[in-house]
Amino acid sequence: MIFGTPVSWFLYEMLSLVVFVACLIHATARPAATRHVLTLLGFVIFAATFENVGVWQNIYDYSAERIMMIGKVPLSILLVEAVGVYCALWLAEHLRLPWWVAPFLAGLWGSIQDMTIDPANVFDVHTIDGVASGQWNWTMTYEGGFFGIPVFNFSGWFTMILYYCFAVALVQRLAERKNIGWLRTSGPLVAIVPSLIVLVSPINLFLLYAWPLAPQGTLVAESVMLVLNLSVATFLVLRYAKLDRPLDLRRDGIIFAVPVVLHAWDIGLAFAAQIEIAYVPSVLFTAIHVAALAVVVRAGRRRHAGLPTAEAQPLLVR
Repeated sequence: MIFGTPVSWFLYEMLSLVVFVACLIHATARPAATRHVLTLLGFVIFAATFENVGVWQNIYDYSAERIMMIGKVPLSILLVEAVGVYCALWLAEHLRLPWWVAPFLAGLWGSIQDMTIDPANVFDVHTIDGVASGQWNWTMTYEGGFFGIPVFNFSGWFTMILYYCFAVALVQRLAERKNIGWLRTSGPLVAIVPSLIVLVSPINLFLLYAWPLAPQGTLVAESVMLVLNLSVATFLVLRYAKLDRPLDLRRDGIIFAVPVVLHAWDIGLAFAAQIEIAYVPSVLFTAIHVAALAVVVRAGRRRHAGLPTAEAQPLLVR
């Protein structure tokens, strides 16, 4: 135990701080830096509100034996979610995705990232004051699921990120069209309220559970919706992505390093703690995510190598 927190939980908190600060530093070096920093902070606030509602509704709960909490939710969870959003949105701009496709990439990124996070961390169980607890615990569950995790959880990551990024993009377009300077900068904070409203709407119930076509908590319906959500997102990204922009990995390598480091933590935790149920998802979905990022890196390097020196300078991503 470190400061009353299990060692693995404490290390995860420290890791979440490191990757979040790294993304903050990267954001401050970009054009429109304030907006990018507020996107990171705004998502933390948005996710904290939503996650606390989830605890209040008894969908899941978190052990309070942490150093950093926002309400009843560990700050580490929120920071990891936020850096995923930040990295995905940067990549969407690099790939020159249309504004309305970028949120789908962000949602897809978050869902795939969580397919290694959840199986490892939920079953990283420690006994505290006589009570066995994972880093978080599902109170709503059923037989089967995704390696012991309710399937709707992964659609939940997808839609939570999708709504927030859509709201940010819409506010940004409104600010630019109406030439509203303060809204252009603070849009990520303004986007919090409409995103939360959609999260509690029938739209979200349909995308998570196929409600009202099926009752909530139906494994088959949740699985169909997850496949549908991720398939649509994957199709749109592949349809509109442009892999012809050179990369500067010295400047932007953190975007690719963050997800790899987080996945590596999940694999290391799974095998070090002998969490057998997490072996397959941690390795499989890490491989899928890393392979996709490697395609982008390789394309960027080939593009850079094929350009004359003057043209090979990478374009700034806003």
